[in-house]
Amino acid sequence: MPRHRMQRGGGAGRARDDGVWESMERATDSGGSGPPGHPGGAEPSRADLYAAIQYGGQRMAAGLIRLLHAMSARTDLNPTDFQTYALLNVGGPMTPGEIAQGLRLATGSVTVVVDRLEQRGLVERRRHPADRRKVVVHLRTPPEAMVRGGSLGIRDAMVDLHDGYSTAELAVISDWLQRVGVVLADLAAGDPPPD
Repeated sequence: MPRHRMQRGGGAGRARDDGVWESMERATDSGGSGPPGHPGGAEPSRADLYAAIQYGGQRMAAGLIRLLHAMSARTDLNPTDFQTYALLNVGGPMTPGEIAQGLRLATGSVTVVVDRLEQRGLVERRRHPADRRKVVVHLRTPPEAMVRGGSLGIRDAMVDLHDGYSTAELAVISDWLQRVGVVLADLAAGDPPPD
């Protein structure tokens, strides 16, 4: 399994997580064959793995926020407009109310955002097929056509990263991501986690 050199971030959470970072760095520096934090191939404890996953997840979330802002700048959209576009790209056509719920925005704010996206030719409003009083917002422009100056290289970077994992490892990662997506969607919606 590949090991990539991780950089420590600053901020309030740093002191709390220094122990996790130090053990990960020791494992990486020592060239041990075991997972980060367990030099020499020692079996990691469940608590150690959970701490590493938790901290890695926080770092990934921060990285995704930075990436969102970089992509927003490359598309000449403000972050809220870009988030709306991304939500429609992932979730498919939605009513303005569904967009408002998905991004925790006021319905009036969504109307303004959709107006801006529509003026740029990125989305279009269509009548709801089952309820003609409603409208549904659809994408008109594919994501790859939006980024000026070429892509950010996300696909190539991810392919390079994934090349270091076996098919079985990628299956575990894919399963985990699908499950995390459901949990995060439930938490964002305010639904309590199942017992």
